Parts: sequence; C-alpha cells; structure tokens
Amino acid sequence: MKQDTPLFEDLLRSVSGAEEGYLMINCPGGDPNAAEKLLVMCRERFAKQFNVIVPDFAKSAATMIALGSDKILMGYLAELGPIDPQLQVGPLPMTGQTIPARSFIDGLDMIRKRIKEERDPPHIYLPMLSQIRPELIAICQRAIEDSQAFAEKWLKQHMLKDAPEQATMIAKLLSSGEKSHGKVIDFTEAKDVLKLNVEKIDKNSELWNEIWELYCRSIQFLSTQHAAAKLFESETVSLTMSIEAVIVEGRRPPPTAPMRGPPPATPSPE
Repeated sequence: MKQDTPLFEDLLRSVSGAEEGYLMINCPGGDPNAAEKLLVMCRERFAKQFNVIVPDFAKSAATMIALGSDKILMGYLAELGPIDPQLQVGPLPMTGQTIPARSFIDGLDMIRKRIKEERDPPHIYLPMLSQIRPELIAICQRAIEDSQAFAEKWLKQHMLKDAPEQATMIAKLLSSGEKSHGKVIDFTEAKDVLKLNVEKIDKNSELWNEIWELYCRSIQFLSTQHAAAKLFESETVSLTMSIEAVIVEGRRPPPTAPMRGPPPATPSPE
C-alpha cells in the first residue's frame, strides 16, 4: 500500500551504502502501483544486486516485486502467484471489499459465453449487469494491462535481460487469467516452467533455520500487538504499521500510523 513508503524508506536508510540487498517478503498482495514504487526504491539503493527471499508466500503485487529482483530465494514451501491486481470496490479505502481484476473480467466473459454459445436468455442477466459501472470494467482491464507491462519491463531489465522473449511470455501468462488468483507457483514451476532465476533454500541448512525463525517471530509479534498490521525490519530498525478501522456511517476511518520500537524477544524453541 502507499502508506508503506515512509516506513520502507526508513528501513532502507538503515542499510544505506550497501550495494547488495536482500528483501524477505511475506504478503498476499496489494496495490501494484505501490509495489512498483517499493521496487524502484530497492533498485535505487542496491545498485549491484537485489534479491528477494520468500519463506512462505508472495502473491500478486508481492510476486511483482519478486519479478523485479535479480534472484528469488524460495523455501521448500514457498509460493508465488499470478500478478492479478486487487481493486477496491467498497466505499471506504480500509473497509471496502477488494476483488481480483481478472475475476471481474472473467465473470463478464462467462456471461457473454452463456448467452452466445449456450443460448441463455439475455434478460436473466440484466439485474446483475445493471449494477456494474462501465468505468469499473475499464479500470479492471487497465489494471491487468499495467500489471503485465510491469512484469515485462522489470524482467527484461534485470532477471531475464538476456531472454526478452521469455520475459514477454511470463508476463502474459501470469496476467492472462490462465492461473487463478490463489494458484500456487512453487519452486519447481518457477524454475522449470517459467525459467525464472530462482534458488531453493536447503530445508536442512542453517540459513533456512534462521529465515524460518525470523518469519515465525514476525508472525508471533504481529499476532500479539493490538492493531499491528505490518512489520518492517532490518538488523538495526524495527517498524510496525498500526491500522485501526472505525466504521462510522459517512466518515472515513483514521489513517494508518507507524510505530517505532523493536519487538519483544521471543525465546527460541529448545
């Protein structure tokens, strides 16, 4: 989300001067425009090498950030996903419903197919179609096209700079709707089918033990902190984003507010 930018900049400032950076990300998705902004910030800071670590899942907009890296390090249970942008359709930015843009377009295509090929009476779909705003259709289509352009652009600039045709194919496949929003793209598919530059972290290695412990500590911290929704950490900085949604008719919820301070230590399991 756009609110991530200030905290993310504080995070990057804590490692200022490093030419090589690793971003460990765990995210179900979000705003593709915000994802590109965060990616640009990382690429500006880490001129030599920028890698992404995925311990569990990095879906949709998080997959887009991963595609803009030089290499993706994946745990044995890690998953990427299609780059299907999520759109806000509710009245309030923090409380409204979000939908995958592709599923919205696919729903309209399904109605067209039923009418054209299966001869369904058009009038049975009129109540449903009358509630769809034409501008929402255009917004969904543009979001899909922008996500595809995003993936193609960054793959060609970095991870697949020597294989531009493969970059175009991957961008089209991941945004085409052939894979559903929640579809799992594991290490094997990322490496053998998509031909991405991915590395599988040995599940018996000390590196994996440390990554998994950090990931579990992050989950435990967020689950015990009231209203804490996101955690941004480096070796020297720990920032949390607190979100408090208050639903009052005709009023917006309060804005998100960053909180600084290290999380409490969690004893390692014996």
